[in-house]
Amino acid sequence: MDKESYYALLESKFLTYREYASIPVRDNGDPLVSIGPEFEGKVANYESMRPYTGDSIYVRSQLIPMLISARKVLKTVFPDYDLKVVCGYRHPEIQEKTFASHLEKIQAEDPSLKGDDLKEAVHRFVAVPEVAGHPTGGAVDVMLIDSAGNDLNMGTSIEDSKDSYVHSPFIDKDVWHRRQILRTSMLQAGFAPTDSEWWHFSYGDREWAKYYNQSAALFEQLRFQL
Repeated sequence: MDKESYYALLESKFLTYREYASIPVRDNGDPLVSIGPEFEGKVANYESMRPYTGDSIYVRSQLIPMLISARKVLKTVFPDYDLKVVCGYRHPEIQEKTFASHLEKIQAEDPSLKGDDLKEAVHRFVAVPEVAGHPTGGAVDVMLIDSAGNDLNMGTSIEDSKDSYVHSPFIDKDVWHRRQILRTSMLQAGFAPTDSEWWHFSYGDREWAKYYNQSAALFEQLRFQL
């Protein structure tokens, strides 16, 4: 099987926009808080979020003990590894701009795509804004670093390359192993994974609800700015 065919097979197993959209949201009122020193891992906010939250990364408060737990699991088995959080809450404006940019590109490639079919095609790369997890404060992008704080090789940067698919067979063995270490640590802490992005994990959003067969998501989207 060639590379594109294999990736198409992986994509057929990903959760879809329609599946996310079918899940109701019953917000539990959990507040957004900044990830503080109690986490003890590294925090490095995206430049695009600094106009909204400065250098701090915000998440729903329920995620803080979960991140601490994931780091503890990781360091119990791999004491020379650590967790680095690079994104939590993302303002909807950023999600909307990124989605619109990808939509324009995909629509140009296939003008026949319309409506939900177009949204579905874009969703493979960028979550449709109304169902995206980051604007709820319930999703985090994390990576592994070494004891000196250097990023470990995870096969790709945090981007939309298909080589970012967690179970891609076109990455070397060490990279595959690190992705599974990260995934296992986050799963044991109660996060839901995203098979299309090795770095993305969530709790309380629609993706988490679908993955764990919950009746509703816990967090609605927010428009938060300091």
